[in-house]
Amino acid sequence: MISKEMEELIVQKEMAVVAAQQRGDLESVNSALAENFHEIGSSGRFYSREEILETLGHVKILDYSFDRFQVLPIDGQHLIVTYIARTTRRYQGQETTVRTYRSSTWQEDRGEWRIVFHQGTMLAA
Repeated sequence: MISKEMEELIVQKEMAVVAAQQRGDLESVNSALAENFHEIGSSGRFYSREEILETLGHVKILDYSFDRFQVLPIDGQHLIVTYIARTTRRYQGQETTVRTYRSSTWQEDRGEWRIVFHQGTMLAA
């Protein structure tokens, strides 16, 4: 079991990463990612930390909303956050709105929580 306060903290951190992306604040995104971060994008492509940061520099998030957050404890240093995201973004001149089922694995290291893994799976329209 994890406390309600810990659940709220991790959900706030998850939402803050997307808010930073929307603002174009890649430094804040960078600081939220663990050194060994990896992602499987909604396209099925595997990304390294460096590839994600490079790609995010070309993506503009125009609007987003989240629902159905769940926080799943693994152990004292790891949590998984799952949720549904609706995101409107512009990439390479094209604007798209997608719904994805997302999950992030957060790891506590020396008092700081960072994302070590993220996956987004497309949902039917």
